[in-house]
Amino acid sequence: MSSFFTQLKWQFLLLQKNSIITISFVVTLIYGVLLYFLRDVGPLDKLVVSLVLNDPSVIGFFFIGLAIYTEIKHQVLPAIFVTPVNLHAIVLAKVISISLIGLVCSLALAISIKGFDFDMLSYTVGSFGICVLSSLLGLYMLTYAGDFLKFAMMSVPIFLVFINVPLLNYLGAIDLGFVKYLFPIEGSLGLIDTAISGTEISFVYSYLSIFLMVPLFYYLAFNRFKNKVVHQ
Repeated sequence: MSSFFTQLKWQFLLLQKNSIITISFVVTLIYGVLLYFLRDVGPLDKLVVSLVLNDPSVIGFFFIGLAIYTEIKHQVLPAIFVTPVNLHAIVLAKVISISLIGLVCSLALAISIKGFDFDMLSYTVGSFGICVLSSLLGLYMLTYAGDFLKFAMMSVPIFLVFINVPLLNYLGAIDLGFVKYLFPIEGSLGLIDTAISGTEISFVYSYLSIFLMVPLFYYLAFNRFKNKVVHQ
């Protein structure tokens, strides 16, 4: 456990050194200011949910890739891999540090428009679930590319399907019917929507979806990362 917290502290230091935390907060601040001045225009619940799905998920997906490619470039990861530090501690620290940043940003977006008048628990669980799933998907996808540019170009269609197809269904642009429940982020989307809009959802499905998808994504991402990055 001490190894994990040491790695978590180290990851935050690396993220700050590489300006990832600063970039995340600046982008969120811009969104937050825009939402704040638009709060009297009309109902913005769907806009808030849309931004929450995209902003923290982009942070999770692309920034974990940027962080790892930067560490590889500066020989940080190879140095860590030869130490006796548990690989699970390293991967978990990376995912959780990025996800916590995404969660803070998503909370800032909600508070900028709703104040504290929303279901904080459901919102936090839903937002954190999306951040973790996005980070793990990014960790999985980066093993297929040798640099960040290739990773970004290759990941765009994957990311669009992962986030924007469920979002289009939520906005009513398409109708997925029962198929929507097969998308990994549907449970998190439901929790965020009910927290912001008060929409009735199945909490059993939403929480069960997150608790099943996160371990599955972690298993796939961890093993792919171990085989293609650590043991290369």
